[in-house]
Amino acid sequence: MNTTEPIITIENLRVEFTQERQKAFALRGIDIAFYKDEIHGLVGESGSGKTVTAMSIMGLLPKPAATILSGSIRYEGKELLSLSEDALRTYRGSKIAMVFQEPAKYLNPAFTVGEQIREMVMLHKGLNKHQAEMRARELLGLVGLGKDGRALGAYPHELSSGMKQRAMIAIAISCDPNFLIADEPTTSLDVTLQLQILKLLKILKKMKRMGMLFISHDLSVIREIADRVSVIYAGKIVESASVARLFEHQMHPYTRLLLLSIPDARHRGKKLATIAGQVLDATNDPQGCVFAPRCPLAKELCYRESPKLIAHEQGHTSACHFAEEAWDL
Repeated sequence: MNTTEPIITIENLRVEFTQERQKAFALRGIDIAFYKDEIHGLVGESGSGKTVTAMSIMGLLPKPAATILSGSIRYEGKELLSLSEDALRTYRGSKIAMVFQEPAKYLNPAFTVGEQIREMVMLHKGLNKHQAEMRARELLGLVGLGKDGRALGAYPHELSSGMKQRAMIAIAISCDPNFLIADEPTTSLDVTLQLQILKLLKILKKMKRMGMLFISHDLSVIREIADRVSVIYAGKIVESASVARLFEHQMHPYTRLLLLSIPDARHRGKKLATIAGQVLDATNDPQGCVFAPRCPLAKELCYRESPKLIAHEQGHTSACHFAEEAWDL
């Protein structure tokens, strides 16, 4: 268990979206802490609240559709939710940066990769044009796009998917942030490119001593890169532990079922496990456990009372009424 102070702390964060007078509960009171020099994986199915968590940290939730109902997000003790938009901009890029899932949507097609890096470092680091040019070359070399200047003068549409992602990472780390959010950065890449990007992120984390939030729907990817992992379901953290501990001993049925659904060469020929039903409708706000309608172990208590996130040994936390009981799926 990490005994240092977290770089980012989220407490009781509740986020609601409103569209055409209908309310959707994106986050239902999550608690999570991120530490420097640690890659923290956040995993869950689509619609579970992973990206909303990231956008909340960045202060990029869409307005007026999204409303933060309650909670706290602190960066090194500083409350981010109370900052003005201008004050938040000083944190984005220089303190906290983000690599988005689809870089083609976030790289400006009208400017070369070099121009986009130069703009960042001139704005946040106060470099002059020559210094910014040298910094851009250095960063592109660091992420494996070479120092020959070709990527520097390329427009996003001239780059492959893997090169776009590397360019996005170069822009994200250009101002030496203390914390990097990577939102499913390997989802659209083939297996070889996935491994290259994962290796690159691990190298950068060690080299720059960054804290990192790595978001994925794939536990096998999380196992490859993360030091610690939190499992999110329907806007609630249901389990959190070190990666080694989580893969050895699951204390929530949802985590166990997610692991059983991963292809494993040792079980070749056997049917993969599936999780019955659908993710809880975001407009539904049940009084009991959000996973109860899909849980094969659910009892009457699960529908009546929402379980709290309880700490167990070795820094392992879970939100299940029966976490301490012997059960198998």
